Amino acid sequence: MAAARKKARPVAGSRSGVKAESDAASGGSVAGEGSGIAEDAAESEKARRRKTPVAPPATNEHVRKSMQGNKRANTKPELLVRQRLREAGLTGYRLQWKVPGHPDIAWPGKKVCIEVRGCFWHRCPHCQLSMPKSHVEYWAMKFDRNVERDAETTARLAELGWKVHVIWECQLKKKVIDATFAELLPVLSEELGKPLKGAPDCS
Repeated sequence: MAAARKKARPVAGSRSGVKAESDAASGGSVAGEGSGIAEDAAESEKARRRKTPVAPPATNEHVRKSMQGNKRANTKPELLVRQRLREAGLTGYRLQWKVPGHPDIAWPGKKVCIEVRGCFWHRCPHCQLSMPKSHVEYWAMKFDRNVERDAETTARLAELGWKVHVIWECQLKKKVIDATFAELLPVLSEELGKPLKGAPDCS
């Protein structure tokens, strides 16, 4: 009986051996790339968090209410201004119009807009506002950037031919709101070419 042939083992350079090595190398490479991508993503997320300032916790009730009331649209001051405009017959405005800064109230056809700004966040020039006593560096950077952005937005709108009216929150208090609109409404009426409701017709 002929001796049984021994099963040949793959040797280096054989096709089966090369395939096995190739598969192993490929698997190792994919695993390494996946691990590297995950590490890069984690580092990117850490970097993003380092660059993004985190608002500190409120240290008193006044600051807490200011932070909670910091809405982007339909704030109480904005609603009050819109009510006065409707009462005066100056309607037809648009909200958050698609121009630099997205003005709170705008008449696009006439390029007239109103910005209603909160005194705390936008650093009202009429109020004697103090700086929060804690986290001073954070708040200083935050307020400076807000003021800078407001100035940039107003300048860009002016370059585009817009007339920008700024109403501060403190100008809407009961003691001064009538005086605020007594000065503003006639100017808006002329710019918009609309008569004020209840005003005598001098034509």
